[in-house]
Amino acid sequence: MALLNDGNVRTPLSSQVREATHQIHDDLNRIVMSRGMFTDAAGYRDFVLMQYLFHRDMDPLYSRDDLARIVPDLAARNRFRQVSADMEDLGIGCPAPRMSVDIPDPSTALGWLYVAEGSKLGANILIRLVDKMGYGASFGARHLAPDPMGRGISWTAFRDAIDNARLDAERFIHGARESYARMKSFVPASQGKIRTAATSL
Repeated sequence: MALLNDGNVRTPLSSQVREATHQIHDDLNRIVMSRGMFTDAAGYRDFVLMQYLFHRDMDPLYSRDDLARIVPDLAARNRFRQVSADMEDLGIGCPAPRMSVDIPDPSTALGWLYVAEGSKLGANILIRLVDKMGYGASFGARHLAPDPMGRGISWTAFRDAIDNARLDAERFIHGARESYARMKSFVPASQGKIRTAATSL
C-alpha cells in the first residue's frame, strides 16, 4: 500500500506516524524520566533548557505561510516565547544562537511539528509534577500550560489538519523521526550536562 496520503489511503496519516514512531517516542520518554528531571529543581532546570533548545530550532516553522495554510492557527501554537520566559524565571542563561533547522519540504516540516504538538498532551502530566516544586503556568512552567482552546481540542484540530492535507506520508514520518531524534539529542547525558545536538540536516 502506498504511503502517499492522497485521499486514497484509508489509514489516516496521524495513525501511520503514531505507529511508525512509537518506539522512538517511548525511548525518549523513558530516557527523560530516567534523568530525574521531575524529582528536583536542578533536574527540572535541565528539562527546561532541553525544551528551550528544541523550541528554538522549531520557532521558524511556526511562522511559515505554507504550513499555516494547512494548520491555520499555527503561529498561535508556538511555545518558544513561553519557554524563553521559563528560562528567565529559573535564571538559566540562554545558549549562544545557532542556525535553526532548515526544512523546505512542507510534509517533512509538519512531521517535525507533529512531535512538538503531540508533546502538549503529555505536558498535562508534567505540569502536575512540577507544581509540587512551585512552578506553574504563570512561573517556570509556562510552556507546559495548555493552548487556550484546551489540550484535547488543540490536538484534534492539528491531527485533523494533517489528515485532511495532501501530504507525503513517507516524508512526514521521516520528519517526525528527525524531530524525536533532535529532542533526544538535547537530553543531558547526566544532570547539568546538556549534550550537543547529534542530528544534522
